[in-house]
Amino acid sequence: MYLSWQDSTSHTPLIIPPEWLEKNYQPFLKKTGDESLWRNREHVPLDSWLNTLKWTDDIVKEIILGFRKRGIENETLFLM
Repeated sequence: MYLSWQDSTSHTPLIIPPEWLEKNYQPFLKKTGDESLWRNREHVPLDSWLNTLKWTDDIVKEIILGFRKRGIENETLFLM
């Protein structure tokens, strides 16, 4: 069996499901009052980008847990 999953969530525009954001959003950085420190290159808020990485991690976890639930995790090679 071959399964492929590709995600571009961590690239602009950063689109995360609103229901995930409501439950899981985390502020990773403290605001200092200096907006130049608050944004990374391309003017994307760093907190939003870090949350997209967390969302991607959660999806990968769900995929692996799905294999585990079906008892095929140890018979599967995961390439990331």
